[in-house]
Amino acid sequence: MGCVIATLYAHHGYEVVLCDSEPSMLDSYRDRARPIAATLAGDPAAAEAIVARVRGEAALPEAVAGVFLVHEAVQEVLETKQAVFAELDRLCPPEVVLATNTSSFLISDISARVTHRERVLGIHYITPAHIIPVIELIHGEATPPELVEWGRAFVRSIDHVGVACPERPGFLINKIQFAMLTEVYRLMDEGLATRDDIDAAVRLSIGPRLALWGPLLTEDLIVSKKTALAVTDSLWRQTGDESYAGRKVLRDLVDEGHLGAVTGQGWYTFDAPAGQVVEERDRQLRTLLDWLRDADPVGHLNVR
Repeated sequence: MGCVIATLYAHHGYEVVLCDSEPSMLDSYRDRARPIAATLAGDPAAAEAIVARVRGEAALPEAVAGVFLVHEAVQEVLETKQAVFAELDRLCPPEVVLATNTSSFLISDISARVTHRERVLGIHYITPAHIIPVIELIHGEATPPELVEWGRAFVRSIDHVGVACPERPGFLINKIQFAMLTEVYRLMDEGLATRDDIDAAVRLSIGPRLALWGPLLTEDLIVSKKTALAVTDSLWRQTGDESYAGRKVLRDLVDEGHLGAVTGQGWYTFDAPAGQVVEERDRQLRTLLDWLRDADPVGHLNVR
């Protein structure tokens, strides 16, 4: 991931210093980065210019001299990250932002040995980071709101979108995707559905809608909040699983009569009449489903 992040920053005009304790990783950077740079630039000459903006430096003090941001992407071992951040805290002036790409540890734990903990921020990329445009901005107990907003502005400068979340196990994206995957694993484990049927169900029903609108706007567009609440409560009664119980935030919307596009207000406010919204919804979804059928992305992966 360090290779991808460095190349992405260089693509957007930043001068980047790549530091690694393993000399072979620095020596091999250009070979590993060229395919990434080629995807970003679309031109061999431009790709070479991107990787040329990244300089390798084995010594950490020299690597961080004069920087405004240090982005750590070392191995996912808490003690290693803590040692790196303690050293960065010693080497870098307090105004330098110290960011981590951790995918599992809490910011407060990583910065436990940092004096200036208020300058530590999680900037977590999602693989493949040069293509997926969302970045999690994870803030710990000592992170001021101003640093989160700085993070949003910084990721906008590299044409990405920052989504902020407090430090929690799984952060934001993993909490959402593993909620679904846990159910998928359960279905597979219990033999309730086949691999192909599960993937087809998600790829051709849930997936396109989520890609277009996300889960909350999708709910606004496809179902009344009364129905959504009835379904969650029914699943709760049938399974006894508290995670299905309708949440207060959903019950409040029902009580207020904010049922979604049908009433003009749900999670979102709709300025157009419901009929017009439905027509546009259907047009967008049909366009995407037609593209999926014609492009045959699964077939092109040559899997069986």
